[in-house]
Order: sequence, then C-alpha cells, then structure tokens
Amino acid sequence: MKVTSKQKHYLRALAHSLEPYVIIGKNGLTPSSIDSITKSLASHELIKVRIKVGNKMEFAPMIEKEAACCVVGSIGKILILYKQSDDLDKIKLKLP
Repeated sequence: MKVTSKQKHYLRALAHSLEPYVIIGKNGLTPSSIDSITKSLASHELIKVRIKVGNKMEFAPMIEKEAACCVVGSIGKILILYKQSDDLDKIKLKLP
C-alpha cells in the first residue's frame, strides 16, 4: 500500500485525538501484539501504537511487514498506523 505525503498529513491530523489502541511493553513485539494490531486496523483503519520499551524505529518495519499496514507518522514513543479496509463497504476513511 502506497500512501502519499499529502495523505499522510491528512491521516496524522485525524489521529491527533486518538488514544493508543495497542501498547507494546517489556515483552516486545509478540505474535499476540501483531494480532491485536491487525484486528484493531481491521475495525478502525487508523490506530496509534505506544512502544514502552525499545526503539520505535526498530519495531516500525516489522509491524509494517507483519500487519501489512503503513506507518504514517510517529511522535515520541507512538506510531500511527493505517490500513485501508479490504471490504469496500466498510471503508471509513476517504483519503484526499
């Protein structure tokens, strides 16, 4: 999935008011955390993930690969993830 810089800016603005859906703690990136991210993206399309331990830039490529999503922004220890719904009837966010 390719997201343009204009679309990333739009998605970051939408994510401003969101709270983190998934928190990655001392156990790091586990299969269950990837599963939680995938389920959250399927229902919300745009989520925040808080990284409590480690460097978020180490986790970002792994999360993108495993969850088949796109990192549209990062602030502090938070990653903003986006994945368009596979079902065309359930698409919530219309990108510019």
